[in-house]
Formats: sequence, structure tokens, C-alpha cells
Amino acid sequence: MRIAPVALWLMITALFGAAIVLPGCTSEEETAAVNEEAPALDEHGHPVGTHDEEPPAPDPAEMPDAVTPEQAEAALSQEADLNRAYSQADISPLATVLRIGTDEQKQKARETLQRLLLQSTVVETRVAAASSLGMDPNSVGALSQAVMNDPQKPVRHAAISSLMSAEATPEVLAALQRAQAAPDPEIRAAALTGEMEVRLNSYKPGDDLAWIVRLLDRRRDDASAQMQMRLVQRGAPILPAAINVLRTGPSAQARAAAATAIMCICAGTHPKQERFAELSRANIEKEGLEKPQPANLDGLKPLEDALANDPAWEVRAVAAQGLAYLGQESSAPLLGDALSDEREEVRWWAALGLETVPSEAALTDLSNAVRRDESERVRAAAVRSLGWSGSESAIKPLILATGDASAAVRQVAAQELARFKSEVSLQALVQLFDDQDEDVRWAAVVAAGELRDEETVPALIEAMRDPSPMVANAAERALQRMGRAEQRFGFESET
Repeated sequence: MRIAPVALWLMITALFGAAIVLPGCTSEEETAAVNEEAPALDEHGHPVGTHDEEPPAPDPAEMPDAVTPEQAEAALSQEADLNRAYSQADISPLATVLRIGTDEQKQKARETLQRLLLQSTVVETRVAAASSLGMDPNSVGALSQAVMNDPQKPVRHAAISSLMSAEATPEVLAALQRAQAAPDPEIRAAALTGEMEVRLNSYKPGDDLAWIVRLLDRRRDDASAQMQMRLVQRGAPILPAAINVLRTGPSAQARAAAATAIMCICAGTHPKQERFAELSRANIEKEGLEKPQPANLDGLKPLEDALANDPAWEVRAVAAQGLAYLGQESSAPLLGDALSDEREEVRWWAALGLETVPSEAALTDLSNAVRRDESERVRAAAVRSLGWSGSESAIKPLILATGDASAAVRQVAAQELARFKSEVSLQALVQLFDDQDEDVRWAAVVAAGELRDEETVPALIEAMRDPSPMVANAAERALQRMGRAEQRFGFESET
């Protein structure tokens, strides 16, 4: 059993380990809007806070279940002063009435809060009103108006936060979509995040997937990348939806994004990683980390179908990458076929995938790729996969690769030949000791040293005279491992 390269296996964590928000490019006007500051005092002399962080909305769990008539009357009796600075605490009685009062009381509280939100001259008041209206489905229009039109960023943020916490009604979703066209890039990013979270929180199997397709297909404001990350965070419960998009999505962008999400959701340990898991288990247990789970094979067939049949090369490339993460033997023939794909990107991912997928069924395809593919990186990846196959049938094409026009391919061939101790592989490595490329000579010397065959001793002694210190030192270390260090620098035993 071979160990799959750790770098390939851990690629997933570099891309999807944490959600990020990229607000996008801004114009000079947008930058000015982002950096605006509220004045210290308004025209009436009332203090106006900057509110870098808007006050939190009232927690419904901490609010009473009923309000007495006296409490409601006290909250509603005083006429709202549009020029006064109201804090969240000042407004909380109205928020309570809005939540648990009678219909008539709710209407009065709603009208007061909306008037404060849209007409108050004090930023602090408008922020508090916006935060209180998030519980009210009849205030979506007022909140949306504040998001799009209020001149102060703290108010816009408070309004968008209230919309994000609301139920997934058509009105709320429409407001969040309108906010994604706001001039403030931070508001656009928050509204985009809000739409995703509101929709995902209310998603049920069988729901219309048009919105997932739309967001996966949208590059502006990094919508596609953010949607992929949120699908991955949801994990197996959202997997059927991602598979549906991969199979039926109308655009290559959406299907490729869905394939990426499936790949990341389903990735886990697989047969070629058993030895790696054994070696890493001690560290995992020592550090208290969660043990890796087996690959989720629910995504296997959809990714195999996409690799074989999708008309978009972007989708086929991601599918090949995903199959590498799942590491199942059934994928080998399909990856072998993909080595003849018209697109280099697909062939490259297929060649890489066969490094972690049991590749016996694709050895002929890999050998053909080593001989014929016009791409250097495809040939190099195919050579590496041949070495990781562990099959004696790989020796001949690996030896052939030692004569490749590309030094990078010859170097990989030397490294992979170290896996096979045979007379012909030793001869091929010794021939590379005279290669014109320093890195190739170094790789050949190191590989020969790993095989520790006495027949290579004379060639290794000669390699200690290589003009490259890197090659000479590698030859010396190889001889030391074989107990022949005394041969260096022309000792009598050398002659």
C-alpha cells in the first residue's frame, strides 16, 4: 500500500477551510461612502454615535410572553421625538409591544419605529429602530428603504442585519437581492451573505434549486465561491442538492462549482490512504484532533458521470480532481479515458487523480500519456502515477521517461524508479548520472542510493566528483548508507 501525497490530499483545506468575504472593487464614490463618519452632534445639539458596531437586536428568548395593557399604553403614549437620541434600551418597550401586543398595539408600535427609522435626524435612533424591526415581517419595506437610502453606514448595517435575521419570505429575499445592488460594497457583501444564509436555513429537500444555480453561476462579489463554501459547511444534508445542480445546471460555471462542493463534502480517507492514516493516527490522537472519516461515496457516481459526459471542460476537470479525493478503483478506467481529453487541464487532473486512485486498470493509458502527451506537466503527472501504481508493468514506461525532452519529466522518472529494484531500473538510473541537468543527476543519485544495490557503487563513487556540490553530496550520503564512505576522495581502497 502506498501513501498518497499529503499535499494533494490537503489541497482541499487550503481552499475551503474557512469562509471569507471579499467586498469587491470599489469606485472613488464607493470608497468615500464606506469611509463616511457620522457627525459628533446633529443640528439640534444631540449627540450622535458612530456605531462602528450596531447594538444587538433584542433577544426574543429574553422577552416576556405577554404585555399588560398598562405596559403597552406606557410604551405607546409618548410621541416619538425625531430629534432625540434613543438608545436600544429606550426603544425596547416598543419592540416588546411589536412582538407580543395586540394587533392594534403592534400597528402603533410599528408605525412609531418605522417613523424613527426613516425620519429621525439622529443616527443612534435610526440604528436602534432598525435593530428592533427585524422581528416584524411587515417592516421589510422600511428596512429595505433604509438599506438603500440612509446616508449613514451604521444604519444601513443595522437594517441589513435585521433583514438577515428575518424569515425567508419572498419580500425578505427580494429586499436582500435589491441590497446586492447597493453602492456600498460592504452592504452588497452582507446582503449576499444574508440571502445565502436565509435560503439555506429554510431549505428543504425538493425545494426549487434555481437560487443555488444562480448564486453558483455568479462571479460578481465572489458569490460563487461563497456559495460553494456554504454548501460545504452544510455537508451531507445539502449533498443531494449539489448533485442535482451538477447533473442539471444550465451553465458550466454552476456545474463546476457544484462539482467542487461535492468533492469537498465527500472527501475522506480511501484505500490508498490507509498507510498515511496509520502513520498520522498517533499525532491525531496526541493532539486531540478529530479522526478523518471515510470518503462519502454518495458523490462518486455523479462525479464519474460528469467526468465522462459533461460537455464543459471546467466541469470535467473538477470531477477528475474530486474522484482523486474519493480514491475508488471504479474511477480508474474513466480517469484513464480522460487522459485523452482535448483539454490539457482535464488530462492533468486525470493523471494526478490516478496517483491516489488504484490505477492498474489505467496503466496502458498512463503509459501512452508518458509517450505521447504534448504537455510536460501531464507527462510528469503520468510518470508519478505510474510509480505510485506499484506495478512492475510501470518499469518500462518509466525507463522510457528517463529519455524525455523535459528535464522535469526525467527527474520525476528517476524518483519513481527508486520504487522498483531491478537490473534495468538500476541501469537507467546510472545512465542519468551523466544527464546535462543538475536536478536530474541529483534525483538519479538519490534514487540509486535508496535502492542500495552494490552494483551502483562504482557509479556513485564517480558521482562524488560531479561538479555540482548537491550531486556530489548526495552520492556521498548514498555510499555512507551502504557502508562505503571510505571510498571518498581517492582513498587507496578506491583504486
